[in-house]
Amino acid sequence: MSLGSIAAGGVRKIAVRSGRKLKKQGPAPAISEERPVHIKNTRDENFTVGFAKRETMPPDVNAKQYWMAGFKSGQLVTGVIDPMTVSAMWIGCGNEGGILMVSADCIGLSRCEVSRVRESLGEFAEKSGCKSINISCTHTHAGIDTLGYWGKTILGPIPGDGKDAEFMEMFLDAIRAVCIEAYQNRREGKLFIGSVHVPEALGGGRQPTVFHDVLTRIRFAPNDGSAETWLLNFAAHPNTMGGDNAEISADYPYYLREEINRVRETNVLFTVGAIASINAGEYCEDRFERTKIQGGVLAKAALSIDNDEPMKPEITVLCQPYYSPVDNGVLSLMGLIKTVNALKFPCDRGDLGLALQTELTYIKIGSRQILLLPGEAKPEVAHGGYAPAETSATGQGAEINPPPLCDIAGDENLLVFGVTNDMTGYIIAPNDFVLHESEPYLSTGRDRNGVRHYHETNSLGYLTAETIADTFSKMMKSLP
Repeated sequence: MSLGSIAAGGVRKIAVRSGRKLKKQGPAPAISEERPVHIKNTRDENFTVGFAKRETMPPDVNAKQYWMAGFKSGQLVTGVIDPMTVSAMWIGCGNEGGILMVSADCIGLSRCEVSRVRESLGEFAEKSGCKSINISCTHTHAGIDTLGYWGKTILGPIPGDGKDAEFMEMFLDAIRAVCIEAYQNRREGKLFIGSVHVPEALGGGRQPTVFHDVLTRIRFAPNDGSAETWLLNFAAHPNTMGGDNAEISADYPYYLREEINRVRETNVLFTVGAIASINAGEYCEDRFERTKIQGGVLAKAALSIDNDEPMKPEITVLCQPYYSPVDNGVLSLMGLIKTVNALKFPCDRGDLGLALQTELTYIKIGSRQILLLPGEAKPEVAHGGYAPAETSATGQGAEINPPPLCDIAGDENLLVFGVTNDMTGYIIAPNDFVLHESEPYLSTGRDRNGVRHYHETNSLGYLTAETIADTFSKMMKSLP
């Protein structure tokens, strides 16, 4: 028996004991089925939209020890290429209230941090009529660790907490501030939605490779002629700086925003789609140049959109918490030793008897449906295109997989915002889910076709996609 298999077995035993201990304390609290909230401007066709942005760079970034997030653990930040920022967009319907969409330049935030922000904005939400606060992370692989995964290793491959308490407080304070400022800066105007295909902005990924090459733009045009606000969504990993880079950067979203503003003054927020295993365009060998090119290509595409359609000032929001079984003993151990912030509960499903409470949020603006996912989904989970038995990683057919999320929504154009309101890891189809035979979740496995399956090591487990689909199906049934 190898050292790795012994370690994997030991990690699993610790997780199983943790699950049994939780179960002795009683069952997990029941989660009620939430009801959708609807708001509508019955006075005219205007939305009220506001924008705010702040840099989130610590003043001592070159003097204090910070850990780089996104690739290998224990990599210290050595400098700054461009700054991390947070931006917020208030989208409201007259005097009926509205919602907040935040775009944060970071690898991700746990639901614990998201809940802290929401709780601290409780009074603001009540006074403003804010029905929903949502934090999408751009998932840059060149930012300061905001999840904890990338600190110095303390137990084999298990990292210690890479978060810096002072930086985290400053980062969350900045999110709170832009939420309030965006509401204060609101103006009346029209909201439009348009899209364009940008196939050149996508690079290779593991099979089955389903490229969702649509760049979507939600565009607010204020009646007073001031700067427009754009909410952009595209499904490519912001990891173009590469694993050897140790300098802070927002990756290609920074250069996307800068290039748009070089052409015309515009407030730009960026969100990722279903990005698991999907890289940005591979234009050249030089990583920094590739990052700039990616931003420029997407900026040109966003500026070229000419199929805008007006959106009616109607918003529906449904946020549904749910329990997701945890089969990954390594991630469970990281929660146990406080490397990451997570609330665990006993669970009758899965191998470890553990579950994480997370959430799905559904938003409909006008007639456009948006699903906010707490992780990184492989595109076929969201948009369809599962591998058949002949080519799948497991030899099993697509019939063992849950329906794609767009099918559940009854909408092939369903917009997916990934890494939003939580970061629970990769979301992989069951017939594509392969673990290392003797070192599950600890080492990268290979499937029957010889393809590496790294992503499973950072997934909650085999049941994740199914649980999301089941939860989303129940949510859709509660909608009119």
